[in-house]
Amino acid sequence: MEIVSRYGIAAIVLLVLIGASRASAQIEPYTPPVAASESSDWTERITEILPEGVETRSEVRARIIAYEPDPESYPVPRSSWNGKPDFSGVYWPTVDVVPPPVPLESLYRPEAREYRERGGAAAGVINWREIDTPRFHCWPRSPAVGSASGTVQLVSAPGYLVMLTDGQGNFRVIPIADEIEVKPAESHEPSYQGSSIAHWEGDTLVVEVTNFNGRPWLSNSLPPGQAPQTSSDALRVTERWRRPDSQIIEYSVVIEDPKMLTAPWTGPVIRKEVVSYDTLQESICFADPELDARHLEFATQAAEGDAAEAGSAQ
Repeated sequence: MEIVSRYGIAAIVLLVLIGASRASAQIEPYTPPVAASESSDWTERITEILPEGVETRSEVRARIIAYEPDPESYPVPRSSWNGKPDFSGVYWPTVDVVPPPVPLESLYRPEAREYRERGGAAAGVINWREIDTPRFHCWPRSPAVGSASGTVQLVSAPGYLVMLTDGQGNFRVIPIADEIEVKPAESHEPSYQGSSIAHWEGDTLVVEVTNFNGRPWLSNSLPPGQAPQTSSDALRVTERWRRPDSQIIEYSVVIEDPKMLTAPWTGPVIRKEVVSYDTLQESICFADPELDARHLEFATQAAEGDAAEAGSAQ
Protein backbone atom coordinates (compact mmCIF):
# COMPACT_ATOMS: atom_id res chain seq x y z
CA MET A 1 0.00 0.00 0.00
CA GLU A 2 2.88 2.29 0.86
CA ILE A 3 4.46 1.63 -2.56
CA VAL A 4 1.22 2.50 -4.36
CA SER A 5 0.96 5.73 -2.39
CA ARG A 6 4.48 6.75 -3.31
CA TYR A 7 3.85 6.17 -7.02
CA GLY A 8 0.47 7.86 -6.76
CA ILE A 9 2.02 10.95 -5.17
CA ALA A 10 4.76 11.04 -7.78
CA ALA A 11 2.18 10.86 -10.57
CA ILE A 12 0.17 13.71 -9.05
CA VAL A 13 3.30 15.88 -8.72
CA LEU A 14 4.22 15.17 -12.36
CA LEU A 15 0.73 16.12 -13.57
CA VAL A 16 0.84 19.34 -11.55
CA LEU A 17 4.21 20.27 -13.04
CA ILE A 18 2.99 19.59 -16.60
CA GLY A 19 -0.15 21.62 -15.96
CA ALA A 20 1.88 24.51 -14.57
CA SER A 21 4.19 24.40 -17.57
CA ARG A 22 1.24 24.55 -19.97
CA ALA A 23 -0.36 27.34 -18.00
CA SER A 24 2.81 29.43 -18.11
CA ALA A 25 3.09 28.79 -21.85
CA GLN A 26 -0.43 30.11 -22.30
CA ILE A 27 0.35 33.24 -20.30
CA GLU A 28 3.15 34.26 -22.71
CA PRO A 29 2.24 33.03 -26.21
CA TYR A 30 4.82 33.36 -28.97
CA THR A 31 4.46 36.32 -31.29
CA PRO A 32 6.69 37.13 -34.27
CA PRO A 33 9.22 39.92 -33.53
CA VAL A 34 7.96 41.92 -36.52
CA ALA A 35 4.85 41.36 -38.60
CA ALA A 36 5.61 40.35 -42.17
CA SER A 37 4.81 42.90 -44.83
CA GLU A 38 3.02 42.23 -48.10
CA SER A 39 6.28 42.62 -50.01
CA SER A 40 7.04 39.80 -52.42
CA ASP A 41 10.79 40.42 -52.01
CA TRP A 42 12.03 37.65 -49.73
CA THR A 43 15.20 39.58 -48.84
CA GLU A 44 13.15 42.58 -47.68
CA ARG A 45 10.87 40.39 -45.58
CA ILE A 46 13.81 38.64 -43.91
CA THR A 47 15.53 41.98 -43.24
CA GLU A 48 12.48 43.12 -41.26
CA ILE A 49 12.78 40.34 -38.66
CA LEU A 50 16.58 40.09 -38.37
CA PRO A 51 18.12 41.58 -35.22
CA GLU A 52 19.99 44.82 -35.75
CA GLY A 53 23.54 44.30 -36.95
CA VAL A 54 22.93 40.88 -38.53
CA GLU A 55 23.88 40.68 -42.21
CA THR A 56 21.32 39.55 -44.73
CA ARG A 57 22.26 36.99 -47.38
CA SER A 58 22.52 39.73 -50.02
CA GLU A 59 24.84 41.77 -47.78
CA VAL A 60 27.06 38.73 -47.17
CA ARG A 61 27.22 38.03 -50.90
CA ALA A 62 28.12 41.63 -51.72
CA ARG A 63 30.87 41.62 -49.10
CA ILE A 64 32.36 38.36 -50.36
CA ILE A 65 32.32 39.56 -53.98
CA ALA A 66 34.13 42.77 -52.98
CA TYR A 67 36.63 40.96 -50.76
CA GLU A 68 40.29 41.27 -51.76
CA PRO A 69 42.34 38.25 -50.63
CA ASP A 70 45.12 39.21 -48.22
CA PRO A 71 47.53 36.29 -47.69
CA GLU A 72 49.90 38.46 -45.66
CA SER A 73 47.32 39.36 -43.02
CA TYR A 74 45.56 36.00 -43.32
CA PRO A 75 48.21 33.40 -44.27
CA VAL A 76 47.07 30.29 -46.08
CA PRO A 77 47.01 27.37 -43.60
CA ARG A 78 49.21 24.53 -44.80
CA SER A 79 49.23 20.83 -44.05
CA SER A 80 51.98 19.32 -41.94
CA TRP A 81 52.58 16.36 -44.29
CA ASN A 82 53.30 18.13 -47.60
CA GLY A 83 53.06 21.90 -47.07
CA LYS A 84 50.11 22.22 -49.47
CA PRO A 85 47.06 24.37 -48.61
CA ASP A 86 44.88 22.90 -45.88
CA PHE A 87 41.24 23.28 -46.96
CA SER A 88 39.79 22.18 -43.62
CA GLY A 89 36.89 24.30 -42.44
CA VAL A 90 33.17 24.99 -42.80
CA TYR A 91 32.20 27.37 -45.62
CA TRP A 92 29.11 29.37 -46.59
CA PRO A 93 27.57 30.82 -48.76
CA THR A 94 28.22 30.14 -52.45
CA VAL A 95 28.89 33.32 -54.43
CA ASP A 96 29.71 33.62 -58.14
CA VAL A 97 32.61 36.05 -58.47
CA VAL A 98 33.42 35.43 -62.16
CA PRO A 99 30.51 34.61 -64.51
CA PRO A 100 30.77 31.80 -67.10
CA PRO A 101 32.00 32.96 -70.54
CA VAL A 102 28.87 31.57 -72.25
CA PRO A 103 25.56 30.16 -71.00
CA LEU A 104 25.53 26.39 -70.60
CA GLU A 105 22.32 26.15 -72.63
CA SER A 106 24.06 27.63 -75.68
CA LEU A 107 26.32 24.55 -75.96
CA TYR A 108 23.65 21.84 -76.00
CA ARG A 109 23.41 19.77 -79.16
CA PRO A 110 20.12 20.32 -81.03
CA GLU A 111 19.80 16.58 -81.62
CA ALA A 112 19.77 16.03 -77.84
CA ARG A 113 16.59 18.08 -77.40
CA GLU A 114 14.19 15.12 -77.63
CA TYR A 115 16.28 13.12 -75.16
CA ARG A 116 16.28 16.09 -72.78
CA GLU A 117 12.53 16.60 -73.14
CA ARG A 118 12.01 13.06 -71.85
CA GLY A 119 14.17 13.78 -68.83
CA GLY A 120 17.33 12.10 -70.08
CA ALA A 121 18.48 8.98 -68.23
CA ALA A 122 16.11 9.95 -65.41
CA ALA A 123 13.02 9.40 -67.61
CA GLY A 124 10.52 7.28 -65.72
CA VAL A 125 12.28 8.01 -62.43
CA ILE A 126 11.33 11.67 -62.16
CA ASN A 127 8.49 13.48 -63.90
CA TRP A 128 10.18 16.81 -64.27
CA ARG A 129 7.54 18.69 -66.36
CA GLU A 130 8.90 21.95 -64.86
CA ILE A 131 7.60 20.92 -61.42
CA ASP A 132 10.13 18.28 -60.47
CA THR A 133 13.91 18.03 -60.27
CA PRO A 134 16.45 15.44 -59.10
CA ARG A 135 16.98 17.56 -55.99
CA PHE A 136 13.33 17.01 -55.04
CA HIS A 137 14.13 13.29 -54.81
CA CYS A 138 17.20 13.89 -52.62
CA TRP A 139 19.61 12.76 -55.32
CA PRO A 140 23.19 13.76 -54.52
CA ARG A 141 24.44 16.92 -56.18
CA SER A 142 27.07 16.01 -58.73
CA PRO A 143 30.23 18.11 -59.11
CA ALA A 144 28.69 19.37 -62.36
CA VAL A 145 26.11 21.41 -60.44
CA GLY A 146 28.47 22.38 -57.66
CA SER A 147 28.50 19.73 -54.96
CA ALA A 148 30.34 22.49 -53.09
CA SER A 149 27.23 24.70 -53.10
CA GLY A 150 25.30 25.31 -49.89
CA THR A 151 27.10 24.86 -46.60
CA VAL A 152 30.07 22.54 -46.96
CA GLN A 153 32.72 21.17 -44.63
CA LEU A 154 36.11 20.23 -46.02
CA VAL A 155 38.64 18.04 -44.25
CA SER A 156 42.21 17.77 -45.55
CA ALA A 157 43.99 14.55 -44.65
CA PRO A 158 47.10 12.76 -45.97
CA GLY A 159 46.12 11.49 -49.41
CA TYR A 160 42.53 12.73 -49.32
CA LEU A 161 40.17 15.69 -49.40
CA VAL A 162 36.84 14.86 -47.74
CA MET A 163 33.75 16.96 -48.51
CA LEU A 164 30.65 16.89 -46.32
CA THR A 165 27.54 18.74 -47.48
CA ASP A 166 24.32 19.68 -45.75
CA GLY A 167 20.90 19.31 -47.35
CA GLN A 168 21.06 15.71 -48.55
CA GLY A 169 23.74 14.85 -45.98
CA ASN A 170 26.10 13.61 -48.69
CA PHE A 171 29.85 13.24 -48.74
CA ARG A 172 32.69 12.85 -51.23
CA VAL A 173 36.04 11.23 -50.56
CA ILE A 174 38.57 12.58 -53.07
CA PRO A 175 41.87 10.65 -53.25
CA ILE A 176 44.98 12.63 -54.18
CA ALA A 177 47.20 10.69 -56.59
CA ASP A 178 50.30 12.75 -55.70
CA GLU A 179 50.16 11.36 -52.17
CA ILE A 180 48.72 7.84 -52.37
CA GLU A 181 48.18 5.09 -54.90
CA VAL A 182 44.74 5.57 -56.44
CA LYS A 183 42.64 2.94 -58.21
CA PRO A 184 41.29 3.82 -61.68
CA ALA A 185 37.87 5.47 -61.71
CA GLU A 186 36.46 2.60 -63.76
CA SER A 187 37.07 0.20 -60.88
CA HIS A 188 34.04 1.73 -59.12
CA GLU A 189 30.36 1.48 -60.04
CA PRO A 190 29.03 4.50 -62.00
CA SER A 191 27.28 6.92 -59.64
CA TYR A 192 25.60 10.31 -59.29
CA GLN A 193 28.81 11.96 -58.03
CA GLY A 194 31.19 9.99 -60.23
CA SER A 195 34.68 8.86 -59.28
CA SER A 196 37.21 11.54 -58.33
CA ILE A 197 41.00 11.51 -58.68
CA ALA A 198 42.96 14.62 -57.67
CA HIS A 199 46.45 15.98 -58.20
CA TRP A 200 48.27 19.16 -57.25
CA GLU A 201 49.20 21.89 -59.71
CA GLY A 202 51.19 24.22 -57.49
CA ASP A 203 48.81 25.25 -54.70
CA THR A 204 45.69 24.37 -56.75
CA LEU A 205 44.05 21.00 -56.22
CA VAL A 206 42.76 19.73 -59.58
CA VAL A 207 40.10 17.01 -59.41
CA GLU A 208 39.14 14.92 -62.45
CA VAL A 209 35.69 13.35 -62.09
CA THR A 210 34.39 10.64 -64.44
CA ASN A 211 32.35 7.44 -64.22
CA PHE A 212 28.94 9.11 -63.85
CA ASN A 213 25.67 7.18 -64.18
CA GLY A 214 24.16 9.68 -66.65
CA ARG A 215 21.34 10.86 -64.38
CA PRO A 216 22.66 14.15 -62.90
CA TRP A 217 21.39 17.40 -64.33
CA LEU A 218 23.97 20.09 -65.05
CA SER A 219 21.86 22.83 -63.47
CA ASN A 220 19.85 23.00 -60.26
CA SER A 221 17.27 25.32 -61.81
CA LEU A 222 15.04 25.00 -64.85
CA PRO A 223 14.37 28.37 -66.55
CA PRO A 224 10.92 28.61 -68.21
CA GLY A 225 10.83 27.15 -71.71
CA GLN A 226 14.02 25.14 -71.37
CA ALA A 227 14.37 21.38 -71.37
CA PRO A 228 16.26 19.86 -68.42
CA GLN A 229 20.02 20.32 -68.72
CA THR A 230 20.67 16.60 -68.67
CA SER A 231 23.99 14.77 -68.78
CA SER A 232 25.16 11.42 -70.12
CA ASP A 233 27.52 8.67 -69.05
CA ALA A 234 30.24 10.50 -71.03
CA LEU A 235 30.20 13.39 -68.53
CA ARG A 236 33.62 14.56 -67.35
CA VAL A 237 34.11 17.31 -64.77
CA THR A 238 37.38 19.05 -63.93
CA GLU A 239 37.31 20.91 -60.60
CA ARG A 240 39.89 23.40 -59.36
CA TRP A 241 40.16 24.20 -55.67
CA ARG A 242 42.33 27.00 -54.33
CA ARG A 243 42.63 28.95 -51.10
CA PRO A 244 43.80 32.56 -51.69
CA ASP A 245 44.00 33.20 -47.93
CA SER A 246 42.64 31.74 -44.69
CA GLN A 247 39.28 33.51 -45.02
CA ILE A 248 37.98 32.07 -48.29
CA ILE A 249 38.18 29.25 -50.81
CA GLU A 250 37.57 29.48 -54.56
CA TYR A 251 36.23 26.73 -56.79
CA SER A 252 35.57 26.35 -60.52
CA VAL A 253 34.59 23.61 -62.95
CA VAL A 254 34.98 22.73 -66.63
CA ILE A 255 32.28 20.38 -67.92
CA GLU A 256 32.71 18.07 -70.92
CA ASP A 257 29.96 15.84 -72.27
CA PRO A 258 30.37 15.07 -76.00
CA LYS A 259 26.96 13.36 -76.13
CA MET A 260 25.20 16.48 -74.83
CA LEU A 261 27.46 19.47 -75.55
CA THR A 262 29.21 20.78 -78.64
CA ALA A 263 32.22 22.02 -76.62
CA PRO A 264 33.51 22.08 -73.04
CA TRP A 265 31.71 24.54 -70.77
CA THR A 266 33.57 26.67 -68.25
CA GLY A 267 31.44 27.37 -65.21
CA PRO A 268 31.63 30.40 -62.92
CA VAL A 269 34.34 30.91 -60.35
CA ILE A 270 32.63 30.61 -56.99
CA ARG A 271 33.89 31.84 -53.65
CA LYS A 272 32.93 30.70 -50.18
CA GLU A 273 33.76 32.25 -46.83
CA VAL A 274 34.94 30.30 -43.81
CA VAL A 275 32.41 30.39 -40.98
CA SER A 276 32.99 29.83 -37.27
CA TYR A 277 31.45 26.37 -36.99
CA ASP A 278 33.28 23.26 -35.88
CA THR A 279 30.98 20.94 -37.82
CA LEU A 280 28.02 21.07 -40.17
CA GLN A 281 24.59 21.42 -38.65
CA GLU A 282 22.05 18.69 -39.34
CA SER A 283 19.84 19.09 -42.38
CA ILE A 284 17.60 16.24 -43.47
CA CYS A 285 16.30 15.48 -46.95
CA PHE A 286 13.68 12.80 -47.49
CA ALA A 287 11.36 11.89 -50.34
CA ASP A 288 7.67 12.34 -49.51
CA PRO A 289 5.54 9.56 -51.09
CA GLU A 290 2.42 11.77 -50.96
CA LEU A 291 4.16 14.58 -52.83
CA ASP A 292 5.58 12.06 -55.29
CA ALA A 293 2.04 10.89 -56.05
CA ARG A 294 0.84 14.48 -56.50
CA HIS A 295 3.73 15.28 -58.82
CA LEU A 296 2.96 12.18 -60.88
CA GLU A 297 -0.69 13.26 -61.11
CA PHE A 298 0.29 16.77 -62.23
CA ALA A 299 2.75 15.41 -64.78
CA THR A 300 0.16 13.00 -66.18
CA GLN A 301 -2.42 15.77 -66.50
CA ALA A 302 0.11 18.00 -68.24
CA ALA A 303 1.05 15.21 -70.67
CA GLU A 304 -2.61 14.52 -71.45
CA GLY A 305 -3.14 18.25 -72.02
CA ASP A 306 -0.18 18.37 -74.43
CA ALA A 307 -1.51 15.33 -76.31
CA ALA A 308 -4.99 16.85 -76.59
CA GLU A 309 -3.53 20.13 -77.82
CA ALA A 310 -1.41 18.34 -80.42
CA GLY A 311 -4.46 16.36 -81.59
CA SER A 312 -6.60 19.47 -82.01
CA ALA A 313 -3.80 21.19 -83.94
CA GLN A 314 -3.84 18.32 -86.46
